[in-house]
Amino acid sequence: MLKDTRKNILTCETCIPEVETFLKAIEAKVKSPRVTGLPAFIRKLRKEHDLLKLVESELVDEKQDEHALSLLNRKLVASATIVQHAAVHWDILKRCRSFLVIDQTFQGSAKEDRKKQVSQVAGDGREKQRVNRTLKEQAKVEVDVVQGGREWLDIRWLQADRLARQMTDCGWAWGDYSLGDVVDPEEWEDTPLAKQVKRLVAAAKMNRHEYRIPRLRIVFPNLSRGENEDVDVFLEQLCRIDPLVDIVVEDASSEFMQTPPPPLQEAIHNLLGNEFDGLTDTLNMDHTILVDLISDITHLQLQPQPWQAQTTRLQIEEERQHGGVMVRALYPILQGRTLVCTQEAAEHFHQVLGTVGTATERERGRLLVPFGDVDTREMSTEEIRKRFAQLSIHELPDDLQLPIKILEETWTMDTVTQAVADGRLPQVALDVAKCGAFKSSKLSIYMYGWATGNITVTSNKEVRGQIRTWVESNRRHDEERGPAIWRIDVTRNLLAKSATPPATVKTEKNSLNGDTTMRQR
Repeated sequence: MLKDTRKNILTCETCIPEVETFLKAIEAKVKSPRVTGLPAFIRKLRKEHDLLKLVESELVDEKQDEHALSLLNRKLVASATIVQHAAVHWDILKRCRSFLVIDQTFQGSAKEDRKKQVSQVAGDGREKQRVNRTLKEQAKVEVDVVQGGREWLDIRWLQADRLARQMTDCGWAWGDYSLGDVVDPEEWEDTPLAKQVKRLVAAAKMNRHEYRIPRLRIVFPNLSRGENEDVDVFLEQLCRIDPLVDIVVEDASSEFMQTPPPPLQEAIHNLLGNEFDGLTDTLNMDHTILVDLISDITHLQLQPQPWQAQTTRLQIEEERQHGGVMVRALYPILQGRTLVCTQEAAEHFHQVLGTVGTATERERGRLLVPFGDVDTREMSTEEIRKRFAQLSIHELPDDLQLPIKILEETWTMDTVTQAVADGRLPQVALDVAKCGAFKSSKLSIYMYGWATGNITVTSNKEVRGQIRTWVESNRRHDEERGPAIWRIDVTRNLLAKSATPPATVKTEKNSLNGDTTMRQR
């Protein structure tokens, strides 16, 4: 007992520092480390470590009688199970990439489905509430979210003999099947394991990531394929529970489990992931990003003015205190990629600039998006880049495309309708266009990105959530997906948008110093 206790203490003292190192590394990436689940995971291990230390100290005392030793052994077995499971859990997690959260709970039953079930229950309102709570609790699943949200990791500690009993109790016909056979679900779907996997599937379908159902990677550290063909056949059936859900079953003999996890620092690097994973080679530029790229607030050192809107003053102050916030957020995303915008977006962008842009903002706009400007079109790329750099206090990266390419095709409602008919857009795109009542620029931006599969970059806080809601509310098929949208958390106003100084006479000021040219109203 003392040997086992010290072995598990050592396991804790090996595992805890590793997880703490990872937590420290991820703190710079997330707003609240608590939501990753790592602090709770560490606390659980620390609690067991402290308990095991107490057991160790009591075992060292040779005065323990048989009853006391029995109680200590009970504590040891329970604690050792938790510690060993946690250590294997962390060992498995180190094989993954782009970690988001550990032990995340998801709901696997829809509210409307529970209502139907509750409505069939006899009894008063209190009894119905109790049943609803029970159904809701039973439908919960707990998984690790990795691959940036595209995959759920579920670890099952089922032993082979326990699974065999489940199969027998359900009526499995032992020896009748070979790998590749499709077994009648009546022979296996009522096993506790199958029911657990079904809950996972239901939860995954209810909690899509970027319109897609997460892949389910179910790991069985205590099962090995090749030892019992019937068990292998059963595990094969689990992968076919739902044709819409990609289910990968890993056992102790699988390549995933047989490949040792990488060294800690490499594992942490993989788990942190690349924040730009998933960006397409061509990026579709929303007009909000075009504004961010030419705003005086982005490119000049300004002083906030009392007549400016509060958001403008806050943006100016942010740049003053942490210079280059906007370009640090935006340039790394755009570098090394082809940047395009629709004709409608370019036209709307210049209309806005002509109305509320300062002189320098309008000039940057002509350099960035040379839409209908003959003088800029005659400039070489080198001349455009040189002039743009002169209008900014920040260095322009060599691999950031300038100017932005304006698409030749137009995207109107007729184009969208034809794209749906051609299969370039799903049917739900028409519903989204109707729900959004998009003006021509917004319609073109998001429908073009949707049809081509190119990511649309925006700093609009609401549009991604709005479109997702409309797609999910109107989808006709589970396979329908919405547009890929990448939102930048930072945004910048046009400087003249809120520049309304108290003077009523025409004033001419130097825009390069951060002021605007105001006309008498």
